[in-house]
Amino acid sequence: MCRVTFPCLTRAMSRSSSTSRVMWAVSLWMTSATKPIRSAASVRETLSATVRDVADAYRDELAPAVARVWDDEVRVLERDLLRWLDHISPDPNGWEPWRFEFAFGLPDDRERDPRSVSQPARVGGRFLLRGSVDLVERHPPTGRLRVTDHKTGKDRSTRDQVINGGTVLQPVLYAEALENVLDQPVQSGRLFFCTSAGGYSSHEIPIVDRTRALGIEALTIVDRAIELGRLMAAPARDVCTWCDFRPVCGPSEFKRTRRKHPALLEDLQELRSRP
Repeated sequence: MCRVTFPCLTRAMSRSSSTSRVMWAVSLWMTSATKPIRSAASVRETLSATVRDVADAYRDELAPAVARVWDDEVRVLERDLLRWLDHISPDPNGWEPWRFEFAFGLPDDRERDPRSVSQPARVGGRFLLRGSVDLVERHPPTGRLRVTDHKTGKDRSTRDQVINGGTVLQPVLYAEALENVLDQPVQSGRLFFCTSAGGYSSHEIPIVDRTRALGIEALTIVDRAIELGRLMAAPARDVCTWCDFRPVCGPSEFKRTRRKHPALLEDLQELRSRP
């Protein structure tokens, strides 16, 4: 069997998934330790050891062609995650980690939170969602929750961003999903750019009537597109520049899809106008 690989795609996928695996393992260790954690240094040692274990597993799976390039990537990953530790402990606003990789409606997996639930979440009264939340935090004084979605790329969010034209749905829809399956109020959802590429910045979205409505509107438009057979590839201008899948699609997808009849894309254009 012949296998074709795209180096930039493989690198992007492995970096994102390996970051998530290390964060999950270290976070679970910190919250489930049967004995008090000795020091911050012990946490950093555990993180570094976890990076090595995950890197070894991915090395076997991906068989990198150039060992030096792979080792450089692993060192960058470890550096970024050590800085991530500095940014999460302690939280100045009193948020505490509560659930890691909390799944709803997905099969059991040892790398998901053991308190995950098997049933999907129902949002908007009719949409069934399945997914896994990177991090759920709890605010003990109020009992409210916060959804965090980790991003390993650059922070391109804007001040008023909620769903960003339908391209960023996790903070709002995951918040609605958690309220459904846990029956607890979610105060906000946020994007946390957890590497040096994103500057360890965060973008927080309050969960209020307006933001809820935008999330449900996005689902409604996608649902209608499926029903009418109009869920087609139609990338916006310049977005392919940042896409990891460009080696698969090629550089001319935007030009090709511009030839489609405008009436077929009216719903999509309406969605893209949403903040």
